[in-house]
Amino acid sequence: MLCCLLTTAVHAESACPTDQIDEFAVVRYVHDGDTVHLEDGRKVRLIGINTPELAQDNRPEQVYAQQARAFLNKALAKHDDRIGLRYGMARHDRHQRTLAHLFSPNGDNIQALLLRHGLAQAIAHPPSLAFADCYAQQEQLARCAGAGIWSHPQHTPVDADKLTAESTGFRLVSGHIDRVSRSNTGFWLVMADLLIHINQHDLAYFDAIDLPSLAGQHVIVRGWLQPARKKQAQKHSRGRTARYFVRIRHPLAIEINGTGIEAKC
Repeated sequence: MLCCLLTTAVHAESACPTDQIDEFAVVRYVHDGDTVHLEDGRKVRLIGINTPELAQDNRPEQVYAQQARAFLNKALAKHDDRIGLRYGMARHDRHQRTLAHLFSPNGDNIQALLLRHGLAQAIAHPPSLAFADCYAQQEQLARCAGAGIWSHPQHTPVDADKLTAESTGFRLVSGHIDRVSRSNTGFWLVMADLLIHINQHDLAYFDAIDLPSLAGQHVIVRGWLQPARKKQAQKHSRGRTARYFVRIRHPLAIEINGTGIEAKC
């Protein structure tokens, strides 16, 4: 019966619909807004989104973390925790979690629902890009409405000159690109206290962007911020030590003078 329901549902007129389901499963419990555990023991990370983090490893809980988990719980409970999984090009991440897009029996894309309600941010993580543009559109709608996380400063872009240790983790950072350089590992963009790296392996995704021309432009980048290693900072900062580092892998991770995932309301 579940198979029949999902086969019909893939053609439903909902945001970011799919034309295929790779597997059917039942969720045992929801870990947080973007991670679930299946009855067979697998841990599934939802592709294409990042939701606020629950408290862990002495890090405080982020605003809207509980709401994101509760929303996902409710969305799954409507259908007795039955889901369809569509896998990405990469089947597992470095933590050995299964990577998938989740769909309810009536065809709802679960990631799209979280984004549209302002409970997640869109991320484009090659090579799994099947719904990347659609997820960006759903985020844009939520930003225009000021829904959920977009109503709170903890999740809106932080100025690159105001980064602190509390800024690490997934963040949106705003500022002007001071300098662009290239090395044998790819491109390096310096934005105040932030060192942005585009790895050589990902440059093909940026073919439509003249990266050197970004110098002097205002941008918003998104990704997982971490403290910059001393060697990185000294090599690329030219007198100013960039204390933080982020790697971006796709053009949707950078908003350039009003382009990208940006709320054009």
